[in-house]
Amino acid sequence: MLLAFAFAADLAGQTSPAVELAKNGWQAFHEGRLDEAKSLLSQAVRLSPRQSRYQAALGEVDWSLRDAEGAAQHFEIALKLNPSNTAVRYRLVQIYQALNQDLDVIRILQVPDPPEPLRSIWRFSRAYSLFRLGRLAAARREFLVLVNHPDFEAPVTFFLGRIAFAENHFEQALPYFAKAVRVGDSPTNKEFSSYTYDYGLTFFRLGRYAEANAQFALSTQRYALEPLAWMMRGRCDEELKNYKAAIEDYEESMRIDPKFELSYYHLARLQQRYGDKQRADELFKRLAELRNGELKDAEIRAQEEAVLKMKTAPAPALTQPVQPHSPGNAAP
Repeated sequence: MLLAFAFAADLAGQTSPAVELAKNGWQAFHEGRLDEAKSLLSQAVRLSPRQSRYQAALGEVDWSLRDAEGAAQHFEIALKLNPSNTAVRYRLVQIYQALNQDLDVIRILQVPDPPEPLRSIWRFSRAYSLFRLGRLAAARREFLVLVNHPDFEAPVTFFLGRIAFAENHFEQALPYFAKAVRVGDSPTNKEFSSYTYDYGLTFFRLGRYAEANAQFALSTQRYALEPLAWMMRGRCDEELKNYKAAIEDYEESMRIDPKFELSYYHLARLQQRYGDKQRADELFKRLAELRNGELKDAEIRAQEEAVLKMKTAPAPALTQPVQPHSPGNAAP
C-alpha cells in the first residue's frame, strides 16, 4: 500500500463524525472497497476540508480508481495544507507524469531535494520531465548526477543516449545505449526492448546495418508485437541484400499491425524489384492514395517518435519504502 496513513494511531482518542468517516473510509480502501471508500472519505473531506490527511487519502482512492485528474486536485490541496509532506509531493509527480503534464512536475519539484531515498528518485523524475519538455541540456545535467547510481544506471544511460541521439550526435550515443543494454538486460525490465531498439536505430543512422539488425532482433525477441522493430529489421536486411529475410520481416510487421503503412510501402518496393510483382501491385494499390514523399516523411516521424516518447511512463520504483515525514505522508 502506497500511502502510510496510520489513522488508528493518528486519530486515537478522537471522536467526531469526520474522524469516524475517515477511519471507515480508509479501512474500506485497504479492503478493496473503493467506491465505498470514496464515498466515506468524500464525506470526511466535506466536514473537515482543511485536514491534509483526508484530502490525500481521497486522492489516493481516486488514483486507484484511475481518476488521475481528481486525484491531482485532492493531492494539490493536501500539499497546500502541508507543504512539508514530501511523499504527497512525489505522488503528485507520478500523477502529472502519467498525465504528460511535465511543467507541473517541474513546479512541484522546485523545492530543496529531500534526503535519500527520495532525493535520487526526485532527480530522475525531474530529469525525465525536462527531457520530455525538450530541455535537453538541463535534463543531461540531472541525469549525469545519477549516472553511477546502482538503482538508475540502466535508465540514466539510456536517456543520456537518447539526448545524444536527439542532438544528432550518433557516435556519442552508442556507448550510452551499449551500457543501457548491458546493464538493463533483465527479464523483468519492461524497457529492454526500447533500449535495444534505440541502440539499433543509432547504428542504422550510421549505416552500420548488421549491428543495427542485431539490436532490432533483440528488440523483437523481448517484445515480438512491435511492428516498427520488425519493419526496421526489414530495412536492415534489405540494405544487407538479404531480400528473402527482409520480405519475411515486413510481412511479420504487417501481420502484427495490418494497417502499418510503412511496411506495406517497403514490402511493395522490395517485391517489385526482387520478388512477386503481382504481390507488389496489390500492395501499391492499397497505398495509391499516398504520395511517396508523405510516406518517407511518415517513416522519419515514426523513427523520431519511437526515440523521443517513453514507452513506459513511470520512473523506476524505490527499492525500499519511504518513512512518513509527518502524519499523512505518502510513501512511494
